Amino acid sequence: MRAVGVFLRYVLNINTVWGVMILAAFVLCVVQHYRPSTTVIPAGALHPGNDLLTIRITPPNKESRSFDFVLDSGPQGIVIPQEQGAASKERPWLISASRAGAGFALTWDYNGYGKYEMALNGNTVAHGQLVTLQSLTDAAFEYAQKGFDIALGLVAAMVLFLGLMKVGEDAGIVQLVANLFHPIIRFLFPQVPRDHPANGAILMNVTTSILGLGNAATPFGLKAMKELQSLNPHPDIATDAQVTLLAYNTAGLALLPTTLLAVRKSAGCNDPFEIIGTCLIAGATSTVVALTMARLLARVPFFTVRAALAEGMASGEPPPGESAEAAPDAEVAGKEERP
Repeated sequence: MRAVGVFLRYVLNINTVWGVMILAAFVLCVVQHYRPSTTVIPAGALHPGNDLLTIRITPPNKESRSFDFVLDSGPQGIVIPQEQGAASKERPWLISASRAGAGFALTWDYNGYGKYEMALNGNTVAHGQLVTLQSLTDAAFEYAQKGFDIALGLVAAMVLFLGLMKVGEDAGIVQLVANLFHPIIRFLFPQVPRDHPANGAILMNVTTSILGLGNAATPFGLKAMKELQSLNPHPDIATDAQVTLLAYNTAGLALLPTTLLAVRKSAGCNDPFEIIGTCLIAGATSTVVALTMARLLARVPFFTVRAALAEGMASGEPPPGESAEAAPDAEVAGKEERP
């Protein structure tokens, strides 16, 4: 059972999830790069005699190119002319055609990448995406450039909303909202003493998050975590209050999703505000699920403080808060005191 708990902690780690996703994407890209494409052509689309096969390929940010092939179809299947089966750097080439159910599986390949569309006698029979290792590299740099451009576009929007937040703070609107949410904070964080400084930081973090000012909420979240850490008897293990606060900030409930609105505006969206209703529903759902799971998992033996302490003792690690250098000295002192 302890091994299951350790396994779950590693699997639920966000770095592990991202690492697995990146590795899986790379493996799939390598497989697609070296494996030819196979397209199933319905038998009813073939005509006795010669058929015109057109493959239209559209590389990213480039004009599409069309390549024509003449297929000889008969009772025995599709016959590929020898000159159309030779590998080429400039155009696709046909490899083989075999019967597959009610049609024929046409195997072909191409050195480039992008979207493709296959038409037989003018009728589209298949479409899809060609992937190569070069496409993975180009996509990585392309989206890095897009991320940089979007980040620059966010500056103006964030300055505007942070200015409005400052006006609301000076006008007392933020304090009013904080007072309204105070009973909810007491319900979510019953472990925190009523007069502890962590309450104020949590209130400001929750308030600014709900108002959609994620950047403004970050300093309050860090301050709240620091204050909650002062109540933690085991500094190396997160308390239920810290987990709850992290779950809330991760869920991201916001009455006005300013960051998402700024991203849509900088990306050229004509109506960036049309997603507010959808974001409210999604944010409320994710927040309820996150807070509920934080409460439920806190009662599961695998995720309790006692289980973490027992795991550390079983692995020979020093207790949380005790340095590794002090542990051997304590063990030697214990041996010397024994009769």
